[in-house]
Formats: sequence, C-alpha cells, structure tokens
Amino acid sequence: MASLIDRIVALVKPGVDAKAFYSDKTVTKVEWWLSPHPYPELHWGRLRVFSDFTADAAFDESDGFDDANYAGYFLSEDEYNPLENLDARDEEHLGVKASELTPPTWSETPTRFHCLGIF
Repeated sequence: MASLIDRIVALVKPGVDAKAFYSDKTVTKVEWWLSPHPYPELHWGRLRVFSDFTADAAFDESDGFDDANYAGYFLSEDEYNPLENLDARDEEHLGVKASELTPPTWSETPTRFHCLGIF
C-alpha cells in the first residue's frame, strides 16, 4: 500500500518511470477483460499481477496500481469485464462465445505508463 505521502507525490508528479515500477518483478497472473462491443470489433483490456502483488491494467498502454483490486476497478470503470466471468447473456450481446475468443498479443513494453497508485 502506498503511504499518504506517496499518493500526494503521485498526484503532484504523475507518472512513475516504468522501469522503476517493473524493476525486479515477475508476472504471476494475467487476466483478460472485454468491453461490451459486438464481435468482431472487440475491445480488450489486460490486468497483470506481479510477484510483489502490485498490478497493471492496460488497454493499449499501462497504468500501475498498488494491487489487483484497484487495477480491476480501473478497467471496470470503462465497463470492461473479466473474460472468465462472461455468461450466456454477455455472449449473446457480444455475438460470440467466450470459448471462441483468443486474447491479443501485446508488447511487454508499454507505450505510455502512469503509476496511479490507490484511489
């Protein structure tokens, strides 16, 4: 958890160097999320959890968070839902079954990075 001072500094000086955020971490879990856009124009989101329990959430860039809960809140604010939680109603809206979907392949190097910390 970020201290109050760390959170204030993050607001005053947004963006932490991506190299510093990812330093000495390994990915322990990857979740794929979908925005409610009909197939074939799917909008993907990715949530990764690291060995120190921090996480990042990405559309086409990354945002770093203190933990996976906050990364998930970030994605859900834009109506993204975990792929593993899709039900029959979601599949009907998307026009495709979840079992037929393949998540995209993204570069491990973010094009833009901000460490948002906790809210």
